[in-house]
Amino acid sequence: MTRTTKHILVLTMVVALMGWAGLAFTQSTDRVDRISNSGFEKTVKQLDTALKGRGMMIAATLDHQNMLRMVGANIRGSKTLEFAKPDMMKIMSTDPEVGLEMPMKLYVYERTDGKTVVSYYKPSAGFGRYGKDELKMMGQMMDKMYDEIVAEATK
Repeated sequence: MTRTTKHILVLTMVVALMGWAGLAFTQSTDRVDRISNSGFEKTVKQLDTALKGRGMMIAATLDHQNMLRMVGANIRGSKTLEFAKPDMMKIMSTDPEVGLEMPMKLYVYERTDGKTVVSYYKPSAGFGRYGKDELKMMGQMMDKMYDEIVAEATK
């Protein structure tokens, strides 16, 4: 391999790594983590109440803690709440590809320091990928809704 070829190869690798780093940074800005003022179980209950108070249906509650116990692993509190509002899902009748974004999710977990965190990806990031103005707008409205629900549940 010639010296020029080596330089081109190294330069290509650097550019690729910079691109991946930029992608990772972009993705991380879509994630929201909010520390709760309550413990794990109380935060989960407050999220349930806040979601139902806005007409959301809880489609599933995934108990990661329980699943990990089945394989002999241990983790502090860790649950994912999957939820949806039936009238919001009507968008799937005209844009069925957005089904990948539904149901919506909130992840609640307990850190090693005992603090409870509610995490989610901004819906606008997911809905914005489809390049349609009505989906972008829906995602932005949902960002606001997520923020309000999580603020209420973590106070």
